[in-house]
Amino acid sequence: MAIRYLILLSFLLGSGFLQAQAPTIGTLYNSPQSLEGYTLFGSSNNTQTYLINNCGQVINRWVGSAPPGLSAYLLQDGSLIRTMRILNNNMSMGGLAGGLERFDWGGTLLWSYRCSGRDSTSHHDLDVLPNGNILLLAAYSKSISEAVAQGRDSNINNDTILFSESILEIEPIGTDSGRVVWRWNLWDHLIQDQDSSKPNYGIVSEHPERMNINYIGSSVSKDWMHSNSISYNPTLDQIAIGFRNTNELWIIDHSTTPAEAASSSGGRYRRGGEILYRWGNPATYNQGTSADQHFFGQHGVRWIPDSLPSGGQLIVFNNGHVTGISSVETFMPPSDSAGFYTRPAAGNAFGPTAPTWLYSNSSDPIFYANRLSSAQRLSNGNTLICSGVNGYFVEVDSLGNAVWAYRSPVTGTGLLAQGVAVNAGVNSVFNALRYGPDYIGFLGRSLIPMNPIELNYDISHCQLYNSMAKIEDKPVLKVFPNPASQELFIETDITLNRVEIYDILGKRLKTMAILDDKILVSDLPTGFYTLIINSLFSQRFSIAR
Repeated sequence: MAIRYLILLSFLLGSGFLQAQAPTIGTLYNSPQSLEGYTLFGSSNNTQTYLINNCGQVINRWVGSAPPGLSAYLLQDGSLIRTMRILNNNMSMGGLAGGLERFDWGGTLLWSYRCSGRDSTSHHDLDVLPNGNILLLAAYSKSISEAVAQGRDSNINNDTILFSESILEIEPIGTDSGRVVWRWNLWDHLIQDQDSSKPNYGIVSEHPERMNINYIGSSVSKDWMHSNSISYNPTLDQIAIGFRNTNELWIIDHSTTPAEAASSSGGRYRRGGEILYRWGNPATYNQGTSADQHFFGQHGVRWIPDSLPSGGQLIVFNNGHVTGISSVETFMPPSDSAGFYTRPAAGNAFGPTAPTWLYSNSSDPIFYANRLSSAQRLSNGNTLICSGVNGYFVEVDSLGNAVWAYRSPVTGTGLLAQGVAVNAGVNSVFNALRYGPDYIGFLGRSLIPMNPIELNYDISHCQLYNSMAKIEDKPVLKVFPNPASQELFIETDITLNRVEIYDILGKRLKTMAILDDKILVSDLPTGFYTLIINSLFSQRFSIAR
């Protein structure tokens, strides 16, 4: 169970760790179990982006030309890329961006790009590809007549326009230009069962690879989908996208040509730009009811890199804006070793049936966030969580114990002073990211800490630990033979506590506490499987006889 926040502070006070009143902002708690590194974040309503150490001392600061819209990332050359908010009355929406900025380590503007027109705008999030190109979420305005022509029920909307979600791949050019080299558009992948005389007509439940243009989710406004996060998987060449208003995530193929992305064939996975996989709310494709819904306004959909614990899984901040309970979850999309997702049999939803790891803390009054927010799996197996509405970051270990906590003192009108009570929403943050001290972007950079951000600061209660000693190498983990027949062996340098086996549909078949490195699989049929070790490490394997 997670540590109760108030009990934790009481313990620290009683032990003399905090010399005076418990802090209200800045670093609330730091322990040796935390991944000592540098956390990047920016206020949702402030132009500044900060990089801090675990005691909240500023390592670097960048000043943008506008508030974010909404994300920022530190690149491997030490530069910062951020979205910026450009006013667009025609495309007003939550998470409005419209532009990008990239600064060097010293704060000099290297590149800016406007991605906003009368009837289109970028929004929320971005991801940077290995070749330096940038994936952007973008919304395009369609008239209701255009939507009805595609099979939209004219009685649904309460707006005169409807947004189509898109993904753009931008190649940066010079200091203030860019070129769209690839595009994916939701409008090319619709299904409807309202009017057989209109395009896209079919049985919705038989086409999970398409979006039902008449699905009514959390909103019937023009922003009916509201994507808010994007993540690229370089191993699979796939893109994950999170949609708040339909309460699900999708995976699509990036290996397609622009023409293939608008079709249902081609690309590495042979389905063009169709949805390869979706999860969180099977009612969107008529394979369930509200009782089967798992996500509620989720944010921060991210692939966990293969090099980290739980590599290959997805991590999500499930806001719970209907349930009133937020959680962070990881899960493995069921697939074979080549990244092909198994389509569910008729009458079934995509798996898995449950996440592989879940953290929630209803006893912490500032953990719940009905919007914004993010989560990140760290190299030591811990998870950094951003409760966005409260500007609250907490790092927890794999058992849910809090090992570091911080609350942003940055608001849209200035900085908060230590000891002042913080009202929810004034210091909101879209996402927070931790970079270890060995991150390549820090090579040759000055990491001398400056004063904390908050006014009237006091960090006498905080101690920094030997960060380099805390970075652990990725553990040795070998599963063999692969394919297996009767027995499966695990070679590893970690203690084996718990092992689970999932089938290709995400159904958990076995859970065991093992005493040695051998698992009997003679009772399993031939096929593809996923092994989850200690709820952290995953390995795909197959059985052949």
